[in-house]
Amino acid sequence: GPLRATFTPCDDGRYTVDFAGRFFKILPFRYSVTLRVVEDRGECVVLAGSSWLGRMFGTFSYRAEADACSFEACYTSKKDAGVFRLSRRGN
Repeated sequence: GPLRATFTPCDDGRYTVDFAGRFFKILPFRYSVTLRVVEDRGECVVLAGSSWLGRMFGTFSYRAEADACSFEACYTSKKDAGVFRLSRRGN
């Protein structure tokens, strides 16, 4: 389903990312995660983090690559795994 994200820089190379979207195109979700820069490749950064999404979903771990135009995060949990792919919305 659709996915949106807002990135807010914090301190020490961390970002708060607010995700909003729909699972299976119908079930809405919204949550925030703090991702930290674990590697800076110049034009691309690698970010990592995790978030607790409650007993039903458990802890999700993320590893992502981002540049000025795109963000791709692999996520894993005890019951799920997948990829978030986002691109910068045009002005």
